[in-house]
Parts: sequence; C-alpha cells; structure tokens
Amino acid sequence: MKKFAKVLLFILAFQLEVRVRASTETLQQPEACLQGQDTCAVQVLKSGFHLTNKTQSFHATPGATVMRLSSSQWRLIKGAVWVEKGSLEVQSAYADMKAKHGQYWVISQEDRVVIRNMDADLSVTMRDGKIVQVPEGFEFWVAGVDSEGKTDYGMIRPIDMKEHLPLWNSLYVGSKENFKKDVERYKITWGDLAVKSAAIYKEIINRKIAADEASQKAQELRAKQKAEEARRLRQIYWQRSFER
Repeated sequence: MKKFAKVLLFILAFQLEVRVRASTETLQQPEACLQGQDTCAVQVLKSGFHLTNKTQSFHATPGATVMRLSSSQWRLIKGAVWVEKGSLEVQSAYADMKAKHGQYWVISQEDRVVIRNMDADLSVTMRDGKIVQVPEGFEFWVAGVDSEGKTDYGMIRPIDMKEHLPLWNSLYVGSKENFKKDVERYKITWGDLAVKSAAIYKEIINRKIAADEASQKAQELRAKQKAEEARRLRQIYWQRSFER
C-alpha cells in the first residue's frame, strides 16, 4: 500500500511538472519553485503563463514578471495578469487588488497600473489607504502618491473592449468559438455601461458637492471660533487694563 502511494505521488508530481512546462516557458527563482508552495519569482519568456487547478486560474502575459507570495497572493512587477478564477489577491507598486470570486485584470504600465473588472467583487486598496470598489465592466488607473500623501488615480470608466480584446484573446485558453461566446456573455451581463457610467458620475459629483459643503461649513465654524477667541482675549485685555 505504501509503495502504491509513493508511485501515485510520483505520477501526480510528474503530471504537474509536465503541465506547467507545457503551458509556458519561464525562468523561476528559486529553480522549479512553482512545484512547491514557497515564495516564487517567475519571468514569462514567450507564450503566456497559465497556472490552473481546481480552485484557481491565474494567467500572465509574455514578458511579464510576477511573484507568488502565497497560495492566494501574487505580486505584479511587470506586464499584465488575469485572475480568471479563485479568491486571489494581486499586489502592485501602486495598489492591492482583491476579490473573493470572479475575473479581473491588472495591467502594469510605465508609471501606473490599470485595473479592469470583468465580473468580480473587486476591491482596490491604494497606498494612501483609500479603498475603491470597482463595478463590473469598468476600469480605472492608479499611480503613485503625491506630495500631500494622496494617491493619484483616474476616473472609473467602462472597459475599452477594442483595446482589451486583443490582450484577452492572447491569454485565452479555449477555442475561438468559446471566446466569442464569452465576449457576448459579458456584453449581455454588463448591459448599457453608458447609463451605468452616468449614474456613477452623478454619485461622484454628489459626494464631491457634499464634501465641499462639509468643508465650507467646517471653515466657517473655525472662523467663528477664531473670532470668538479673539473677542474673548480682547475682553480679558480690556478688563486687565482699564477695570482695575
């Protein structure tokens, strides 16, 4: 029985090794570290990188550099990654992305990352601590922190499918027919993104108006308190100087 178990483990390990080698050509540091569970740096050389099991499916573009931090955490250093399945967190220089389920993309550019949410419950935590919930079918970019300690980021907008389709297709593992079906499925699921955009922008504007009003009221209160303090000090000075 023990001998059978050892043979079975050897076969499973061999199959895993073949699947990883067949799916991509990579440089791994430490060598062959994808076979284990420890931290693993991976540079994708030619074809896309595909790592799939029963609960997770993770892809990276040719030329990408990624690091596996744990079984549920990856760090994007260069290129683009696609979380197709599983509760995976992707970290980057500018923000951390996390979803319990669903698909999303993180694309590294020169001085920013672009986050595209296909159908995930996606939460993005920026370096200044601000958290953004990205709706399905939308994207936005995140850059560095400015001189005031605030993260620079763009407006949430509908995913530009004309730009995204070639990238998606380059990592798609299924047939051309299935790819077309998935594209159509998203079009139906997302609905009219222009209408949704208008609602999002309206909410953002309303929040800004409310924030501006709150800020104005706070300034008026501080000015009133300052004037009251000045009046009180003048009264004390008058009493001490002339009412002895």
